[in-house]
Parts: sequence; structure tokens; C-alpha cells
Amino acid sequence: MSALSTPSSYAGGLILATRRPPVTTIVLNSPENRNALTAEGARALAEALAAADRDDEIRAVVITGAGGHFCSGAHLESLNASEPYFAWAGEGGPLHKRLSKPLIGAIEGYASAEGFGLALMCDIRIVDSTAVFGVFGRRLGLTGDGTAARLPAIVGAAQAMDILLSGCAIGCDRALVVGLATRKAANTGTRAAAEKLAREIASFSPAALAVDRAVAQATIDGHPQRALTMDVEASTDLFFNEGREAVRALITAPHALRAGAQRGVA
Repeated sequence: MSALSTPSSYAGGLILATRRPPVTTIVLNSPENRNALTAEGARALAEALAAADRDDEIRAVVITGAGGHFCSGAHLESLNASEPYFAWAGEGGPLHKRLSKPLIGAIEGYASAEGFGLALMCDIRIVDSTAVFGVFGRRLGLTGDGTAARLPAIVGAAQAMDILLSGCAIGCDRALVVGLATRKAANTGTRAAAEKLAREIASFSPAALAVDRAVAQATIDGHPQRALTMDVEASTDLFFNEGREAVRALITAPHALRAGAQRGVA
């Protein structure tokens, strides 16, 4: 393994980040606890995400968990300790704000409590048949994971209320039906599928992807007309900065467009 792809370690190895431009893969690495994280681990996760977001050579980020689970939230023993309570969605937490570049979740096993909130931060969530989502922390009186704020925009108000208020476990099949999961991979194959997709996404125009994400988010936030205006205004700049030359190139090599379209079929 080259030095370039040797994982960076955060919080004594609780978080590992492997940088292979144009993609960084972040791994929650506490499999003995279903990747539950202490406050130190959660802050380290925020640091790893921020480092990938700042890196100009990284165009997409994959996040996953070691040992067959994504993340089961905050480590319960640490919550029982005397240290101050740390809300993951609060300032300085890993769930406080979205990245500026695409984030893909490779989700196997449990994505519960704060781990559910972490999954909702992802633009795309790839699951296998073992995936289980749930707000199980509500049974203990714990919130602060951003789930209630983000879930309605993803699955709709009715489904979100059902999931939040019932505290039920959401398996792979229902997750795919309601839009909580966006793609399914073979068992144990979510990371490979996510990294492949991330490399494909990273080959596209970063500026165009940034516009699409911002426009979509404006619509999610309840401002569709503003989103439309943003889209139209940005399209002019993008065309003159990137699009016109790309169109000229495709006219002279139309087979490249066909090859690209076939490659992108999901």
C-alpha cells in the first residue's frame, strides 16, 4: 500500500481516513461497540470530515463502519460518565452541517441513534440486506442527533413521524421503499459499491455538482422559486466557464457521450 493510501488515524484509531484522490473513505473503527463513539470519537469524526471537505484534491467522500455495522450512536458508558453531554448535531459535532462535496454512506448493520443521524447527512445511502435504521435513543430520552430535523425532507412527513414516534427498527426493504436507502449492494459489498460510485461522481464537474446540491437543498428548505433562480443564474456561468468547451469536444467525439451515459446506468 502506498503512503498516499495509508489511513490517517484520529482519536487513537477510532476513526480512520484513507485518502485516494479524488475520493476519501472515512471508517468508524470501533467494531466491538458496533462503532458507537465517545465524545472524543465524535469530535474526531467531525475533524476527519472537515479535513476531507477542505482537501481540494478530494471531490467525493465515502463513510462507513468497520465490522459489519455503520454506527450505533453515542457510546453508552461514556454518556454515563461525568463528562459534559455532547450533542453530535451541535457546534463542533459531526452532524452540525453538510459537507460542501458529495458524501456517500456505505451502510451495513446498525445505523441507529446518532448513527441514524450520520446516515441522513449522506447524499446517497447504499445498504445491504443487514442494514437497520432506528431512533432507539428516544427510548432513553436522548435526542440531539439531527434526525428529526433532516428525516422529513428525505422520507416525507408521514413516514418521518411514524419512524420518530414509534421508535421502530427500519430494515433494508422498507428503507429502500421509503427512500431512506437509495441503492442496495450485495452483502458486505457496500464500501466497494460506494467507492466505485464516488469515483464516477468525482469525474463530473465539481462546480455543476455544487450547484445541483445547493439548488436541491434550497427546494428541500421550502424555497423552490429561489432554487429555480439559482439554477438558471448558475447555468449561464457554468456554460461559459465549462460547458461550451465540453459541448464542442463532444461534437467532435460523440462516442464519448454514449460511453459516459452507459457507464452511469444504475
